[in-house]
Amino acid sequence: MSRYQRMLDITKSRIDAGVAMGVGRLRTEDDRLEGAMMTIGGQEVVDFGSCSYLGLNRDPRLAAAATEAIARYGTGHSSSTTYTALGLYSELESRLESVFGASVAVAPTTTLAHLAALPVLILPGDVALVDHQAHASLQMAMDLLRGRGVLVDTLPHNDVAALDAAIRHHRHANRIWYIADGVYSMYGDIAPAEAIHPLLDKYPNLHLYYDDAHGVGWQGVHGRGEILNRVPWHDRMVIAGGLSKSFGANGAVLAFGDADLAKTVAYCGPTFLFSGPIPPASLGAAIASADFHLSDEHPIRQRELNERIALAHSLLVENDLSLPSHDATPIWFVRVGAVTDIIRLVRGLLDDGYYVNPAGYPVVPRGQGGIRFTVTLNQTEGQLRGLIRAIRRRLPDQTEPDITVDLRSTSHHPARKDNALTAMANT
Repeated sequence: MSRYQRMLDITKSRIDAGVAMGVGRLRTEDDRLEGAMMTIGGQEVVDFGSCSYLGLNRDPRLAAAATEAIARYGTGHSSSTTYTALGLYSELESRLESVFGASVAVAPTTTLAHLAALPVLILPGDVALVDHQAHASLQMAMDLLRGRGVLVDTLPHNDVAALDAAIRHHRHANRIWYIADGVYSMYGDIAPAEAIHPLLDKYPNLHLYYDDAHGVGWQGVHGRGEILNRVPWHDRMVIAGGLSKSFGANGAVLAFGDADLAKTVAYCGPTFLFSGPIPPASLGAAIASADFHLSDEHPIRQRELNERIALAHSLLVENDLSLPSHDATPIWFVRVGAVTDIIRLVRGLLDDGYYVNPAGYPVVPRGQGGIRFTVTLNQTEGQLRGLIRAIRRRLPDQTEPDITVDLRSTSHHPARKDNALTAMANT
């Protein structure tokens, strides 16, 4: 049996166990959704698994814009954007250029954005250095690059010294690309962008590609994301952002420090050439969301979310819960350990009226599984306090609370994450 088949079998058996316990592949039973509430198995629960951090998925302005777009243009404009696209595309691109202060291209999903950009940006003769914990969608693109003859090396997580050494090792390559997340989707930790950025001046053949899907919207000026909140634009930097998380719509954006590079990807990216477009409803909602991000209302909601993030951190520390990361993001991970304990905890929290994401090996290192929950403005402060009290009450005894694990370590990890293995947790 191949290693990949074994990993598939592990993943299937563990999701099977979660389904049997009523904690996996759940479906809502509501006629309509309000706030953070949803009905699962006949019980109303608070959704702590949503990535709509600013609560814009419930904003009536986005819903009205989506409805109007359908009324004007139908449910879809079925054409490759290389041929024709709705004028809404131009409206959205113009607004996103204002948000990011850069040239942009938009795609139906972040995954399709990566598959458009990376095969055009990284060619045989280049080297791709990918962070070990980079999102599954980036790992998918790395598989594609390997098949085309690109040398792909996996680096320890957030290890700038290892990155520097790898660049020196591959210094004779045509171009060297470092590929990483801005905010990592499982532990909520942040890429050390301030330490990485000076390497662009040190190594003239270095390029940076960040997937900041979980940072765009709630962080940075106009919501341009975690990376651009920490470092300025550089002409050898590309940022991918999601429009289906904090932005409250659907789709993705690629932002480029080099305008000509943006045109090259937009014209030549495989999924731009051969895939379908963003539907009218999603375009309408994204335009309305971009207008919100460019308004004076956006920083107010940003502050509210950051206050909620700070509250979550203080409550987690106060309750001696074991956190692999203390970075201030809307994503929190509480370490539990064994898969059976994780499933029991998630099941118990559902009984208490709270939904969280279970996550075990091979999504995270062996023995470091736990629960992942997100903080959004759809939830109330009281609901957040109630969740953390429930976690503390139901969590199996921990003899060493709040142990900090070196996330750079690759011990117990597979050499790289296979796409199928992250489906349960990389939302």
